[in-house]
Parts: sequence; C-alpha cells; structure tokens
Amino acid sequence: MSLSRQTSSSGKQRQHAAAAPANTAAALAAAGSSNNQDLASLFECPVCFDYALPPIMQCQSGHIVCQSCRQKLNLCPTCRGPLGNIRNLAMEKVASTVMFPCKYSNSGCPVTLLHTDKTDHEDICEHRPYCCPCPGASCKWQGSLEAVMNHLMQQHKSITTLQGNKKC
Repeated sequence: MSLSRQTSSSGKQRQHAAAAPANTAAALAAAGSSNNQDLASLFECPVCFDYALPPIMQCQSGHIVCQSCRQKLNLCPTCRGPLGNIRNLAMEKVASTVMFPCKYSNSGCPVTLLHTDKTDHEDICEHRPYCCPCPGASCKWQGSLEAVMNHLMQQHKSITTLQGNKKC
C-alpha cells in the first residue's frame, strides 16, 4: 500500500492510502495467514504437540500444557517447576482470536477454526480415522473413509451386509 501526502487549506498534511496492487493484497493475506500460524504455534503443548485451549493453565514460570497432559503431570515439562492451578487469562483471550487447524490437517483437512468450534468439527471431519464397521468383530483397524471398503474386501471377505454408525 502506498501513502500520499496532501496539504489542506489549513496547512496541515494528511496521509491517504492509495489502492494497493493486487499482488500486495495477496502478500498481506499471506502475511496474515503466517501471523495466525505463528500465533497458533504458541499454544502447542510441549508434551503431545496438540493445542492448549481454554481454560489454559500455566506453571509459575508461565509455561502451558494442554488439558489432557496437565491431568497426567505434576511438574512442568519445560522448567520442571510445580504445575499449579494458575489460569493464563491473557493466552485465553488471544486464543479466542486465533484460527486453529483441524487436528486432521495432516490427513488432508484444510479447515481452520476458532477454538470454540474445533471439537465439534473434529467429531464430524471427513478426514478423521474411521473404525472397522464390521458388526460384532473385534477388528481394531482404523483408516480413512476411502480405505474402508478395501479393508472390508481384504480382511472380512465373508461379510454380506454392513450396519452401524460406530464411532471410533
């Protein structure tokens, strides 16, 4: 974006933004995406690399861990200090503005969401792993939706019908 200066009748100078070229707008959008990724990375749990989402608890030195890891730890994994019950309200406020990637992004999900929408999306994400739908079987297979039919044809050749909406 370029700035132009104009002098008003009172002699004061004002700056006006000129229209940004399309490639500059694209660069600004990319920078915004990069800034969001940088912010989201600040919420990574040092134990499991998932995101620490509100309520966010911290150790006495300000290090954070996610809720599931917090329940299993007595000491901070970063500084080995005690993990108290101190909420990091500033990080919680920032978290409400950050777009977090779906936990199935490595499986191809392109969606980024506010932390309040993340769990609901991940429960129905088409890139989530699916369990074997074979009724009554003790098969522990998990895979993509596209791989289910191949798994059934290879591992459960005797099946004639499928049923269920079984959740992994």
